Amino acid sequence: MRGISVLLGAITLLMTACSSTRNTVYFAENTPTNPRVLVQQMNKVHEAIVQPNDILSIHISTISSIIDQSPSNVFNDGGTPYSITPPVAGMTTSVSKGYLVDKEGYIDYPVLGKIKVGGYNIRQIKDALTVRLKEYVKDPVAEVNIINYKVTVLGEVTRPGTIVAPNHRITILDAIAAAGDVPISGKKDNVMVIREIEGHREFVHLNLNSREVFNSPYFYLKQNDIVYVEPTRIRKQEGNDFFRLYLPAITTLISTVLSVYGIVQIANIKK
Repeated sequence: MRGISVLLGAITLLMTACSSTRNTVYFAENTPTNPRVLVQQMNKVHEAIVQPNDILSIHISTISSIIDQSPSNVFNDGGTPYSITPPVAGMTTSVSKGYLVDKEGYIDYPVLGKIKVGGYNIRQIKDALTVRLKEYVKDPVAEVNIINYKVTVLGEVTRPGTIVAPNHRITILDAIAAAGDVPISGKKDNVMVIREIEGHREFVHLNLNSREVFNSPYFYLKQNDIVYVEPTRIRKQEGNDFFRLYLPAITTLISTVLSVYGIVQIANIKK
């Protein structure tokens, strides 16, 4: 009887694993299909705010270099070369020149010296640069980008790693798609986002099975966010030596014992 109890326990375990697949479907809801178009109010997408350790690419164009022959190139000769994309075997690493934002939120810019950029969005930085540069060149236009705007996706995804978003806009769905999506062994109902803001760290759990995820303030990721996809219970069991090495042998042994026991019982009945 003890062997039968163990066997029943193993069967229950397998049934539980099968039921976990219900947690791997995006936006699954227990509601009947509705032929009407569902409209959901979208939250305003906030512009990216420059933070310490961001790397800014700044390019200045001006009419002075064409009309007045002014040496405006001095503003584009600064910056330090940075490797932006993570190294991948067989691929060329992208290198760009930029300005590292220090812990106080400043960058060292040619001619202008120290400029405060931390805590401002890209548009505000462009406008501030344009005003300062008018003292030196005619009709300046500043282009500013955060070239290391990236998020990291870890856990139960096809290709964990770092994802660069050159347009400063990436959603949690974009990040997961770029990481190769979540396989059936990952839990879509408990995806964690880790975010550092002004000296503190936030941990939030998102349910990708629900459409309510679109209303979350964490749906749009920020630079340096970490996304972690938890594995399902069956995936955790695969990494356990007992389940991986010993359970198949024990199950086979139990099956053999029960088969022999059944044969003996049948033989006794015939007697």
